[in-house]
Amino acid sequence: MDRTKPPPRTFTPAPPPLTPKSARTRALLLAIAADLFTERGYEAVSMQDIADAAELTKGALYGHFRSRAQLLIEVVRWKLAQLDERSDFEELSLEEGIHMLGAPQRRDLRSLEVDAAAAARHDEEVAAGLAELQQERHHLIRRTAVDFPDPHAAAWFIAVIEAGIGMSDAAGVPAPGRDRVEATLVAALVGVHRGLGPEAARPSG
Repeated sequence: MDRTKPPPRTFTPAPPPLTPKSARTRALLLAIAADLFTERGYEAVSMQDIADAAELTKGALYGHFRSRAQLLIEVVRWKLAQLDERSDFEELSLEEGIHMLGAPQRRDLRSLEVDAAAAARHDEEVAAGLAELQQERHHLIRRTAVDFPDPHAAAWFIAVIEAGIGMSDAAGVPAPGRDRVEATLVAALVGVHRGLGPEAARPSG
């Protein structure tokens, strides 16, 4: 019996719109899908729901996005682009980066990412798309962590914090006041900076 695992599925992004009208329709669909996924949850929203809300046929919707999984990933990408365009990652200070972590205006994005992570467990297309987005995100975060002794490890740690905040949001866990959250994050990242430095103690063995 052949137990060779099939190669991992790759994600195919939605093709770019070819006309101004198509671009407007695509933007409308992304906004509507983002609202529906956020309000109801990804699993509770069908392509027909999105087409109805946009007053389009389902066939017209599939002309822009070939699947619900592809649409979810493009919605997350769109939301990230909207929020990230306000920040110059190469010039971002530690304080500004901390302020972005867990910021209230990113709550909807975190909700979408939690849904995508849950769907990725059983949907190869979502998993491949989410992995692609995470790689892009990791690259951006590394640009803000360039002063850390190990930018790769620091970027991973920052991404894990953001993911954990999203899970906390989804579970309805009450958060401390924003000032306390930011002070804790600063302390954690300063500790990471020191812990990754050449003077840091290394575990034996």
